[in-house]
Amino acid sequence: MSPATVADPRADLAATHTGFSRADDSATFVARARRRPIVVIAAVLFVALIVTLVWTSRPEDYTELSTNNSTPSGTRALAQILRDQGVDVRQVGTMADARIEDPAGTTLAIADSEPLAAYQIEALLEYPGDLVFVAPSQSVVGEIAPSLSVEPSLDAEVAEARCDDPDAAAAERLRVEEQGLAGDPGDGGRLCFPNGDGAHAYGVVEDGERRIALIASWPLVTNANLADDGNAALALRALGRHDSLVWYVGDLFDPSTVTWSDPDGASGADDAAPPTEIEANPDFLPPGTGSAVYLLALTVLLAAWWRARRFGPLVREPLPVIVRASEATRGRARLYRRSRASGRATAALRATAAARMARRLGVPRASGRAALIPAIARAADRPETDVERILYGPAPTDDSTMMSIIHELDTLESEVHRP
Repeated sequence: MSPATVADPRADLAATHTGFSRADDSATFVARARRRPIVVIAAVLFVALIVTLVWTSRPEDYTELSTNNSTPSGTRALAQILRDQGVDVRQVGTMADARIEDPAGTTLAIADSEPLAAYQIEALLEYPGDLVFVAPSQSVVGEIAPSLSVEPSLDAEVAEARCDDPDAAAAERLRVEEQGLAGDPGDGGRLCFPNGDGAHAYGVVEDGERRIALIASWPLVTNANLADDGNAALALRALGRHDSLVWYVGDLFDPSTVTWSDPDGASGADDAAPPTEIEANPDFLPPGTGSAVYLLALTVLLAAWWRARRFGPLVREPLPVIVRASEATRGRARLYRRSRASGRATAALRATAAARMARRLGVPRASGRAALIPAIARAADRPETDVERILYGPAPTDDSTMMSIIHELDTLESEVHRP
């Protein structure tokens, strides 16, 4: 036999020892994890926090209608074109971050106003400068013009301007998509680009010295559709009327309101008459509440998963003491008596007696009472009604009735078991 074919017993011993060592190390790690669950939870939460921070700090913005979003659903192309034309485009994460110093020279654009609360909409409509609502909600439209409504646009058809608004005339034609405006815009209001269903892609309401534009068919401002038809002409003219544009995307977790300053340096909507009382808003939440709620929910889920996991199949373990069957029966009877559960105790006795008689007579367990009652009646030489009353009759209401039923069960069972 050649040396190459001879097995080295020391190598086998080393491999075996290595395998045992790895198994021992794994068992030791699991044992330590069980003894110190807090350390395991802290480690898992630390890893989850790092992953959350890395995920939320990604440079790319995927928020729909965001000016930092370069995907088809974003508006980054529109913002870059406006900047090239000399417009200062500034997107804010919360309304409170707006801090508009010159409302007369600043256009405030609100994209996706569906998450806004009633008090936020009221504060927006008090803004003295020009407003542009992209994808306005019914709540916003109803506050601007009570007879105006937001209607879905089922057919994405191209429509002509058909209004005397100069911005709409410059665009000439648009595609009415997603939603449109219908109804009466009121005095000083105009609706443009109607489709066959009567839904308008664009609307304008003149309110004194300011102008409120409603871009209902919001896909026209996105990166994917800005170059189609007259989308770019309308979007650039409606949003680029002033040197500054503040862009805000509606956020469900932003409870703040927009702030601005008048030429004298005062801030707010009406500083001439200071408020005489302060009304607390119970829905107000500080900034960052949404992120805290997400992290708390993640922590609860991780803790629930850790507590619910199983380290293997269940195993049988011997009881520390031996409990006799008679003692268990007497203890259970005392519990039934203490809780006055005569009905439950009688039901258990009836079921046990019926099972014993069924085994005695060879009646299958799946047959049910329809087969068991006739068999017992024949064996005991009793009427079926009598057997049914004893086994399936009403539950007793007191101990004396229960003892009577028990006596009848014993008699019936003895008649069945007699030779």
